[in-house]
Amino acid sequence: MSGDAPVSEVFPLLWSDDVERLLEWAVGSLGLTESWRAPGDRDLEHAEVLWPGGRISINVRTDSTRHMGPTGISLRVDDRERVDAVFSLAQAAGAHILMTPTESPVAYSFTAVDPDGNQWWVNAETGFLDELRQST
Repeated sequence: MSGDAPVSEVFPLLWSDDVERLLEWAVGSLGLTESWRAPGDRDLEHAEVLWPGGRISINVRTDSTRHMGPTGISLRVDDRERVDAVFSLAQAAGAHILMTPTESPVAYSFTAVDPDGNQWWVNAETGFLDELRQST
């Protein structure tokens, strides 16, 4: 931390019985970038992946985190072409696709599920949510 500025970040934490497997899935299926890893006594205990504008921490599941179930992650992109490109990567990697690219009032998006059951929503918002955010 530098100076008096407080740390103000929000980033998702994922819990996995196999951090290496989930890390490889996120990089290979969705094109996230590995930032760093922390090996444990036997296996990878922690890793971090980057997406433009954010990061995701992948942590080994322990007895104290066993109750934490799957979660949802939103990966926002600029346009439909990027959604289609990431979808093509996910398909080629054999990712489990829950929803193929679909147009809704909110976004053009698809959803993939990782080996731990987390749902990854890759989306290009239409502007509808921005309008709602501004009106409140």
